[in-house]
Amino acid sequence: MVSIRIAVPRCGSAVVILALAAGLSACHSTGQPNRPASSQPTAGGQTTAASVVEKYRLPPAPRGGRTTLVMAINDVYRIAGLENGTAGGLARVRTLRRELELEAPELLLTHAGDAIFPSFMSRTYDGEQMIDVLNLLDGKDDDSLDERMFLTFGNHEFDKSDLDEAGILDERVRQSRFRWLAGNIEFKAGTDGNPLVAAPNLLPWTVVESGGIRVGIFGLLGPELVDAEYADVGGYQAAARRATAALRQLNAEVVIGLTHHFVEDDCALLSALGDEGPDLILGGHEHAEQRFKAGERWLLKADADARSATVVRISIDETGRLSIEPAPRIELAHDSPRDDPRVEERVAQWQKKHDESYCTSHNQAPGCLDDRLGVTRTVLVAEESKIRAYETSLGNWLTDLMLAAFRDQGAQVAFINSGSLRLNQNVVPGPISLADLEGIFQYPSPLRLLRIDGATLQKVVDRAVEQWPGSGHWLQIAGFSYLHDSTAATATELMLLTADGPRAVKADDQIMAVTVDYLVNPKRDQDGYTMLSREQVVAQTGDLKRIALAALAAVGEGGIAPKTEDRIRLANSSEENSGGIRLCADVD
Repeated sequence: MVSIRIAVPRCGSAVVILALAAGLSACHSTGQPNRPASSQPTAGGQTTAASVVEKYRLPPAPRGGRTTLVMAINDVYRIAGLENGTAGGLARVRTLRRELELEAPELLLTHAGDAIFPSFMSRTYDGEQMIDVLNLLDGKDDDSLDERMFLTFGNHEFDKSDLDEAGILDERVRQSRFRWLAGNIEFKAGTDGNPLVAAPNLLPWTVVESGGIRVGIFGLLGPELVDAEYADVGGYQAAARRATAALRQLNAEVVIGLTHHFVEDDCALLSALGDEGPDLILGGHEHAEQRFKAGERWLLKADADARSATVVRISIDETGRLSIEPAPRIELAHDSPRDDPRVEERVAQWQKKHDESYCTSHNQAPGCLDDRLGVTRTVLVAEESKIRAYETSLGNWLTDLMLAAFRDQGAQVAFINSGSLRLNQNVVPGPISLADLEGIFQYPSPLRLLRIDGATLQKVVDRAVEQWPGSGHWLQIAGFSYLHDSTAATATELMLLTADGPRAVKADDQIMAVTVDYLVNPKRDQDGYTMLSREQVVAQTGDLKRIALAALAAVGEGGIAPKTEDRIRLANSSEENSGGIRLCADVD
């Protein structure tokens, strides 16, 4: 392990020291509110601390003692809002932070990973646009470090995973005017003996004072999620125990784990470690809101792309008793809160720059991303709370195209992981634009025809329903059906949909299945579909994006009209991703 000791910018009156080998770091504030423009009232001068508490239904501050707020987001891939700018977006995140700072001037902002990749813009700028806009979230006009913002690494930070691509991530961390936390990541040394990713604002953990409370925060990434040539990701629970102990030694009164992993793993961590682990986990990786309790400890996640934010009140009363109380889900949509004008302007600048760059590089006229590629007569459901949990119209259309691409070679079924479909907003009836298509496909999606048996197809659907809802390995399917019981976490009654009607799948059936290369590529994590392999591939064809483009052109103005067809039947008639509080004890 490479040992570094670096002095970094001052936090209030104290200097943060990083000693990775020793595992010690701390950030002590002066306890004085840092309130630049960030604590000013919103337009009209009507917003007050009391109105903020009422507006966002915040838990009330206790009488006596000390209290603060923590605001959390995760899995934010785009700088702009969704649904024509009416939902999510970092301009709304900035406004929410500013308003909450009226109630808690020393509010902490956390981001639980997946920021740099993937996105349409990041294909051109490698995440530079994201860091540039995140740097505006403190509302300051200078380039000083945001002492109260912390981000951990998600698996997609390592999308550029080759050894010679480490410099991209290193540059993004150095560009950031906030702290990155990595409690279980060891970056390999370069030829100069120094880590390939290293910066003064990169720490394993830190302590910051907020509202008079010493808050310890560490970052963790799921080891199974990353296979990068320049980074080793260590054990999850062992790293959490080590970080918590180090932070307690630094007199942290509350410890927060900023994590990027599956709910099951975070719940297992809280249950196994107890007092040796964090008091609160603010997590990412699933793209749907999650609220779990393990005793008095919380695990909380927000919706992807800042459709919602998590806000937690942390208090210590006069007897020293710690209290952690989440606010109800805070949806970021329309004028609640409004877009911050400064962030909105920067986002617009990046959008203009990107649109011009894309059209020029593709030898197309300015404004080409608005070009009409086709028409849909039904809503193409692509919003992630649906496409990562249910059968959807968009999924059915695309998997039908996959099946048709190999129909003359005997294809019977098709499936694609929802994490390959990244638009995260519905396409309403009407024109389908080039921007829509590019937004759906953030990764290349070359198709492969496989020969598998029925037992393997059962393993595929068993994997699909794991970690439901919100996971990218949830499948959109064609040519077969099954019954999904979300309570039991099972996929049963697997049926082939043939011209003669449904037929039960037998374990020894030989089935021709179409999927994307990612799910059979051993150089990637395959989204957990390790029962699939390149040895099963019998044919291949072009990219699904090109196939979809050709299909739209072929139908012309008549358009497409996909709908759901009970391919994935629900055993629970009231099945919904409600975001209600669940218990870690009920998670396998």
